[in-house]
Amino acid sequence: MGALDGHVALVTGSTRGIGRAIAERFAKEGARVIVNSRTQDASDTVAEQVPNAIGIAADVADLDAVRTMCHRARDEAGTVDILVNNAGVATRSAITRLTDDEWNASIAVNLTGSMHTIREVVPGMKAMGWGRIVNVTSAAGTHGTPGFAAYAAAKGGVVALAFTLARELEQFGIKVNVLSPAALTDMLRQLPPDLLEPMIERGLPTVEDCAEVALGLVVDDAPNGKVVQVERTSARRVSRLASE
Repeated sequence: MGALDGHVALVTGSTRGIGRAIAERFAKEGARVIVNSRTQDASDTVAEQVPNAIGIAADVADLDAVRTMCHRARDEAGTVDILVNNAGVATRSAITRLTDDEWNASIAVNLTGSMHTIREVVPGMKAMGWGRIVNVTSAAGTHGTPGFAAYAAAKGGVVALAFTLARELEQFGIKVNVLSPAALTDMLRQLPPDLLEPMIERGLPTVEDCAEVALGLVVDDAPNGKVVQVERTSARRVSRLASE
């Protein structure tokens, strides 16, 4: 018996990095996992490697595509009662060089995309009287990162969205939290060396560390309305709860 037996989890942006690790960890605990990316080939390829998974492509910035994805998920797997909003894009650009297109793309995927998926799955969660939503942010969204204004604004938005929905949806048995990881992924590698190298020297969590903390946010006794930062020391893994 796994901790997530009988649950259906949609993990957006789950064909690589932290999203894939979360999909694999949830599947190991018995969840039926929806693996998602923008392309069906990539989604299917990873889904074939994850037990009991289904690959469904959708650009989360596209509302019609999200609706189609969620409809197919319900038809093939049942009601989605766990949602991890992990899909994201980041463009490094100083504010004076940031274009409207770059700004709009970041908001569309990171923030509006999260709203799209939440809005589509919440009715089913309400009907079941149980649901878990995890929005993935970053230090850019909670502390700011020079050169990533659009990304930081969008990721800060998903934190505020989660705090609001944690209060709005708690009465329906739905908990909403935020995961703030810092694993060495392709996105983190965009940081300038003067920011990235000290982080590596201090020791970064692995994607598996992040997935383990994500699991703790979707089990029955999960917290509600929290930002959880994933950290790693040389000798042990640490998850630190922070309500501020």
